[in-house]
Amino acid sequence: MRKIKFSKLNGQGNDFVIIDTVSSPLVLNKEQIIMICDRHFGIGADGLIMVKSSEKADFKMDYYNSDGSTAEMCGNGIRCMVRFIHENKLSGLDKMDIETLAGIKKVTMRPGSGSDIIIKANMGKPEFNPKNIPVDFKNNGPVFDRKLKIDSKDFNINCVSMGNPHCVIFLEDGQDLSTFPLDIWGPAIEKHKIFPNWTNVEFIRVDNRSELSMIVWERGSGRTLSCGTGASAAGVIAIKSGKIDSTNIKVNIPFLSLVKLKLSSIISNIPHHSYSSLCLPGKHWNQDRPILY
Repeated sequence: MRKIKFSKLNGQGNDFVIIDTVSSPLVLNKEQIIMICDRHFGIGADGLIMVKSSEKADFKMDYYNSDGSTAEMCGNGIRCMVRFIHENKLSGLDKMDIETLAGIKKVTMRPGSGSDIIIKANMGKPEFNPKNIPVDFKNNGPVFDRKLKIDSKDFNINCVSMGNPHCVIFLEDGQDLSTFPLDIWGPAIEKHKIFPNWTNVEFIRVDNRSELSMIVWERGSGRTLSCGTGASAAGVIAIKSGKIDSTNIKVNIPFLSLVKLKLSSIISNIPHHSYSSLCLPGKHWNQDRPILY
């Protein structure tokens, strides 16, 4: 019966189980990943990250959603992974190249206040070509402010890839993020037939010309407190739509106002930075059933 060492970290409320498979190779099946991420019978997390060796970069990130599916990229996850690498002394670098299914991402660290570490990930260039997101819409060209009808409700959707697909929707005037029925419309859009690989869904409110508020339904994980690629997608779409004009953007998420983005232009790389926290270090998981030791 094998015991597997793991740590649990969170970035802005997005929490992850992270396992070092560089020092000790490991293979988990889909059912095991789902069990680990289960908040009642497992460790509980939005996703699971395996830190692996890479022939192209300093390390490779294998990321799995809580439903066991793979994801191309996770903004908060990659920052937590770098914090894990630092805490476990797998590398002494403060600048790392991380291989992901969305390409190689550059991540840097610097000291914050106290024991905090501020970690910045370059999120790469936004992709608007529908074929590369992917999104199958009836009209050609970028999907901006296009009407999508679900049951009797119309949504004006905006689609972009930040290495993974996102559908960004601005709230109508008078709608409140805190009472918006995310659990109804999030999954309905996530798995809509126009998204062959499903999609992440962000509902956003423009607070002023440099500030947004956001709730998110993550592909393969459902409602989460935060999403790094989602915050980046929201900022890109807000600028593209002319709703904000600042290139230094703050994105408010439930309980926090810590997501900061800097966009030098709509086609440039997007740095995403904030704190990551270690919330459950150095525990073990029984591979046959999720018991903590």
